Amino acid sequence: MQVLERMIGWIVAGIFGLFVALTFLQVVLRYAFSNSLGWIDELCRYGFIWMVALAAAIATRQGAHMSITLLEELIGARFRRPLRILGDLGLIVFAALLGIGGWQLMQLNWTSLSPAMQLPIAYVETILPIFGVLTSLFAGEHALRLILGKETDEPGVEET
Repeated sequence: MQVLERMIGWIVAGIFGLFVALTFLQVVLRYAFSNSLGWIDELCRYGFIWMVALAAAIATRQGAHMSITLLEELIGARFRRPLRILGDLGLIVFAALLGIGGWQLMQLNWTSLSPAMQLPIAYVETILPIFGVLTSLFAGEHALRLILGKETDEPGVEET
């Protein structure tokens, strides 16, 4: 899983680097030459969607998503681990539903083209089932680590 997380991290970093370079190019073209390329905005927007979804999957593996801890504080630290496991199970259900719905949406949009690049919108929506699979996998692994006691109750902190 750690290898998969690192690969996804490199993809996120690559998308971010491309995003920054293209946005800089767009600014230079717009202000220095009073001209811009429409496909850059579209590609950056779609890249941003992919980058956020992949980074969210990584955050799931690390147990680093934001959470409302009021219930944990009310019932005490003794129930923190079961609540986190329950949260991971809820995230698996959410990710699976999003992935299934994304797959269905993707199937419908192979003929819908993006305005500037004329690419099927389904290419952008492909991230939804990918996110669903990765997030379900990572949330399941995170829950298993909690169950086996290989992770502390604190979010984002692994025991060694």
